[in-house]
Amino acid sequence: MGEAGRKVADIERQLEQLQSYRDEYVGNFKQSTAAIDAVKLLNYRSFLDRLGEALRQHLKSLENARAEYERRRAAWSEKRIEAESLGRVVDRFRKEEQHLADRREQREGDDAAQRVSFAARAKLEERR
Repeated sequence: MGEAGRKVADIERQLEQLQSYRDEYVGNFKQSTAAIDAVKLLNYRSFLDRLGEALRQHLKSLENARAEYERRRAAWSEKRIEAESLGRVVDRFRKEEQHLADRREQREGDDAAQRVSFAARAKLEERR
């Protein structure tokens, strides 16, 4: 997910630079007060068209990168929820195991106490 986020940020930065360059190019051209011949005007428009196409391609790349980022974020979120659910199930099983172990230990302790008690009664009856 981090890689996809970095890619989105990189493309956004490149797009901003390209837009800034285009704006500067258009601004410089408009400030030019000299007469412009047809060839220069055609070159200007041609270059501006290429800049426009480059911007459209970058926007498309940005859309794709954002979609990939969102897809990865959603997948990560699903995996995180799944991991949390599994963690709760594991905790529940551990608690159940601990409860059973505690009951078993209690039963064994009760049985041992009962044997001691029977043995003590048996010795008392033998002495009588």
